[in-house]
Amino acid sequence: MKEKSKLNKQFDKQFGEYVKKKRESKGWTQPDLATRMGNNFQNISSLERGETTPTIFWCYKLAQAFEMDLIDILKEVDFKLKK
Repeated sequence: MKEKSKLNKQFDKQFGEYVKKKRESKGWTQPDLATRMGNNFQNISSLERGETTPTIFWCYKLAQAFEMDLIDILKEVDFKLKK
């Protein structure tokens, strides 16, 4: 398996931090978010630790769970990468 680039690692880490912060702001546990996404909490945990690169489908499911537009999630993470 090819090793992730520095930018890919940075994106995964920042995306995971964003998801965790957003989830905690709603008062949800990882299992709560997983249920809303139709997933399992182990996948949420891996995502939040930056171990997983989210697919566009995952981003879409997160947007649905957080009741926001997909583009807003992507914009917020992109903004953090530019800092």
